[in-house]
Amino acid sequence: MAVILVIDDDEDVRDVISMTLARAGYEVETAEDGDKGMMAVKGRLGTPFDLVVCDIFMPGKDGIEFLGSLRELYPTLPVIAVTGGFTGVKKPYADSMTAMGAVQSLLKPFTPAELLTAVESALN
Repeated sequence: MAVILVIDDDEDVRDVISMTLARAGYEVETAEDGDKGMMAVKGRLGTPFDLVVCDIFMPGKDGIEFLGSLRELYPTLPVIAVTGGFTGVKKPYADSMTAMGAVQSLLKPFTPAELLTAVESALN
């Protein structure tokens, strides 16, 4: 089964995403920001993650910075960008992540079904 890294600074959102994925049978690791997410990625260099679900707006290294760093190590690792963003600007930031190589963007709040559909699409 696929191993997915979930990066989100909101603990509740991180827990909901990780529980949804775990219940669907995926192995899940979590990180609360882009710096810790990059440490998790570097800790698995021999057996990389199959997918990353990453928030855009986070303290420290945000999702855009994380994706830029990730692309240096794994140019083709699929990433789903998620954001609750600031009203009026979340769509452009989601589009920026897609332009940088995210396979899909989800705007919060999204349903478990929407998440699982995006994950299945990204993994195939």
